[in-house]
Amino acid sequence: MDRSESPEAVSAVATAPTPPAAGTTRAGSQSKISSVLLLVLIAAALFRIVTTVMDRGQEGTAVGLIRWTEARSAAAAARSAGKPILYDFTAEWCGPCKMLDADGWADAKVAAFVNESFVPARVVDRAREDGRNPSWIDDLQRRYGVNAFPTLVVAAPDGRQIAVAQGYSGKQKLTEFLEGARGSANLPVGR
Repeated sequence: MDRSESPEAVSAVATAPTPPAAGTTRAGSQSKISSVLLLVLIAAALFRIVTTVMDRGQEGTAVGLIRWTEARSAAAAARSAGKPILYDFTAEWCGPCKMLDADGWADAKVAAFVNESFVPARVVDRAREDGRNPSWIDDLQRRYGVNAFPTLVVAAPDGRQIAVAQGYSGKQKLTEFLEGARGSANLPVGR
């Protein structure tokens, strides 16, 4: 020790932390945060995968107040009930489809009319999300010339097309379409 250095200065130099060597990291809070963040990201990804798989094939159940029928069994249900089928061709990415869901299908009067007069069947297009649709959806869309969403198709139980409406122009136009299509069906309501 040099006589010009005070004991306090020597003590301060001796207790000062040494910086980590180049290329090394300090263990501690940073590594804990990284592992927690990784676990959270993995959990979020798994949750997304599980919810996506669980949602597939549930063709719009619980949308609005309509009692939706599985689209593949709609013709048999329509024959049994003596009612026409109301196909709602929709897609998750479709803004007007969401408006129809929130404004049209959620309206109690519209829903009561649909549930009484039709066998409603929701067909969700998944081509954008999954790269393709199941073949039965493609066949149904081809059969009724669906090339936009939403498209509503009213069909007789034998599959004959009765009426078609593309887009959503509000509840009044929806009601007019449904009433006109029901009148054109020439089938007794209910049994």
